This record gives sequence, structure tokens and C-alpha cells, in this order.
Amino acid sequence: MTTNRADQIFAVLLILLGCYVVWSGIGYGYMAGTAPGAGFFPVILGIAIAMLSVVNLLRSLLGAEQLTKGIESRDLAKIAGVTVALVLLIVATPYVGITVASIGLMLAIALIIRPSAEPAYLSRIVACSVFVPLFCRVAFGNWLNIPLPTGPFGL
Repeated sequence: MTTNRADQIFAVLLILLGCYVVWSGIGYGYMAGTAPGAGFFPVILGIAIAMLSVVNLLRSLLGAEQLTKGIESRDLAKIAGVTVALVLLIVATPYVGITVASIGLMLAIALIIRPSAEPAYLSRIVACSVFVPLFCRVAFGNWLNIPLPTGPFGL
């Protein structure tokens, strides 16, 4: 299988995933009166995933982007690692809450993509991995009053 064909298949799978996320988000309730509902963010995210994947698929089909370099085994290992990290996020969320699970996911993905023990790098990824999920918790959970999965730590 060529890299272009794999890219096209992956784009189709992401389009289907985006449609599923939109469908699921609508099931949670897009709006709750005049405020965003629990499905607001998943609907927006699903639309973005589907639309960007359609663009990627069209670019590949029209030949606007030719991928000639194959995928190395090191890259496949990174893809598998990120996939495992995402599955762990899904499994862990009901037990530890979305915020703590997201912190772990961001740390894991950063270390999978660029494994490094350099102190400056580690301090940056720890800061981002803690700040972004906490900010999202405040923005979506407090300011927008969107119910989020909460674990034993209240996060």
C-alpha cells in the first residue's frame, strides 16, 4: 500500500470519526437553554475533524500533496504509543476525571513524540500539560457551566 493510499484511508476514517463525534455530541445536548450543553464542545470538535479530513482527502485525491516517503518503524511505534495513550484517557476518565486524565495524556504524547530528559523541555511540557487542562476545566466547567467528568479529586 502506498503512503498516499494510506493517507486517503486514514482521512476517510477520520471523516467517519468526526461524524460520530458530532452525532454523539448532539445526543448529549448541544445547547441547554441559552448556554452551551454537554455536547457543545464535541459537536464543534467533530465538525472540525470531519472538515479538515475532507480537505486532506481532497488534496490527496487531486494530487495536490504527494507523499513519497514511506512510514518508518520508529514513526509507527509513535503512532501506536499515541493510540494507547488515547485509549488510556478514555478508560481512566471515569475514575480520575477528564482534567487529570488529560494532564496524563498530554504528558504521555509529548514524551512519545519527543522522548527527552532535558530539564527545559520537561519543565515546558509539564507546565503546558497542567495549565491547559486546568484552564479548560475552568473555562468549560465553571464559566460555561458544561458538565465534565469529575474524579475523586474534584477535577
